[in-house]
Amino acid sequence: MTQSEQINRLQRRLTREAPAALVYLSNRMTASLFSLLRSLAEWVREATLERPLVSLVVACEAGFVVGRLGRSHAKR
Repeated sequence: MTQSEQINRLQRRLTREAPAALVYLSNRMTASLFSLLRSLAEWVREATLERPLVSLVVACEAGFVVGRLGRSHAKR
């Protein structure tokens, strides 16, 4: 087998096998992200039940920050 044939064979193999690894990594990353978001939502729910007034203040502050960011990005 010549060197160019071997390079072509390896390139074809890489083309076939590379997407499988990316799909695996993407699925793992998505699962980790959803797990993190689920944990965050559970923490927020528990905090809301334990300290409703603090949660209300934090939610208002978060809304204010989002509103300020939205306005500054809308100007650009």
